Amino acid sequence: MRSFKYLVTIIAIFTAAGSGLAQQNTFSPYSRFGIGDLSNRGFGRSAALGGAGIGLRDGLHINYLNPASYTAQDTMSFIFDIGVTNNITTFASSAGEHDIVSFYPSHLAIGFPVTTWWKGSAGLMPYSKVGYKIEDDTSIDQIGLVDYFFEGSGGINRLYLGNAFQVHDNISVGVDISYLFGSLTRTSRISFPFDEFAYKTRSRNRVMVSDFHFKYGLQYSGRINEDYSITAGVVFENSRSLSANDDMLVLNELELSDGFAQDTILNYTGEKNHIDLPMGVGFGFSVNRKNNLVFAADYMAHNWAATEFLGVQDSLANSSMFKTGIEYTHDRGDYENILRRTTYRLGFRYENTYLLFNGRQLKDYGLTLGFGIPYRGRETSFNFAIDIGQRGTLSDNLIRENYLIFSFSASLYDFWFIQRRYE
Repeated sequence: MRSFKYLVTIIAIFTAAGSGLAQQNTFSPYSRFGIGDLSNRGFGRSAALGGAGIGLRDGLHINYLNPASYTAQDTMSFIFDIGVTNNITTFASSAGEHDIVSFYPSHLAIGFPVTTWWKGSAGLMPYSKVGYKIEDDTSIDQIGLVDYFFEGSGGINRLYLGNAFQVHDNISVGVDISYLFGSLTRTSRISFPFDEFAYKTRSRNRVMVSDFHFKYGLQYSGRINEDYSITAGVVFENSRSLSANDDMLVLNELELSDGFAQDTILNYTGEKNHIDLPMGVGFGFSVNRKNNLVFAADYMAHNWAATEFLGVQDSLANSSMFKTGIEYTHDRGDYENILRRTTYRLGFRYENTYLLFNGRQLKDYGLTLGFGIPYRGRETSFNFAIDIGQRGTLSDNLIRENYLIFSFSASLYDFWFIQRRYE
């Protein structure tokens, strides 16, 4: 009955989280391009380690960055991980600065055993996010002042089911089967404020995505000597064209004394199309000293330059990212002293994003720090992370984003399907 109650609770929370993920959770003008802002920072532990996780193994936390890591979980355990994020961003441009604050659920996941050699995980999280409002006034010779307005919202969500298999004492393999779904809505408007007889042009494009995607992982873990152990990992994502339905409406409008005159330029719904996701390859490792000091580092690259969005090749570049972090715990076995069991984390990341403007590839880098607080004498922990970073530049008339991301996640650890005996 206890396990059944867990299942009912999990289903209810997944439903609520799906509703929360559907809300706008980014406000970046850079999310206008490609499929929006990509989510790749990992859950609570990895988020404080610069996003590193390809070479991490931990039986107390879910690590979706490498599906092979699920085999680290204990055979009789169950892990429930839920998180929220608060993002404070300052947008700077030649026109000045503007602050935006957003708060949203970041993920929901479970980890569970199937057999002693087969472990699983399932979760829901954003894959990409779109949210922006851009206004621009331009004076054109022989036309006058022209107002441009662009707005976007939505995103792609990721619902995954992961399987990991212990194929050797030191080797694990895994695969995440993800269902990607959601919609990307982009609108634009062009008007001529000083010409009352000029038509305004308004367009609305909505792309609905629904398809599967796969990620494969491998990890090797072994001891170097009595004090040190090492884990090395690799992940691979195959290139894939996601099925998409494309709706488009373009209108010319003229405001009259008794209403509006409209002329439909383009109107279609449900047109079959596709969005390309690139091939990605990543490598990572971690070194563990006496189970109290861990160093991890990752490198990941994606071939975005060859992708198409709705059949058109966008101005995107091949992306790459380097992520590294270190964590320290004084004594993981001291269940009487919370401070001695608290884990302290520090990390750094540097990314060449997939965005390309005037031949300049946009950079994103940041410093992360955080800690994990254990719950009494249990393996449950509460993880806090801060990401202080910058994306973009003021050069070439671009926008610079200085952001501060606070994230919290609860990794709830319990025993699963234990048969009770009474004497």
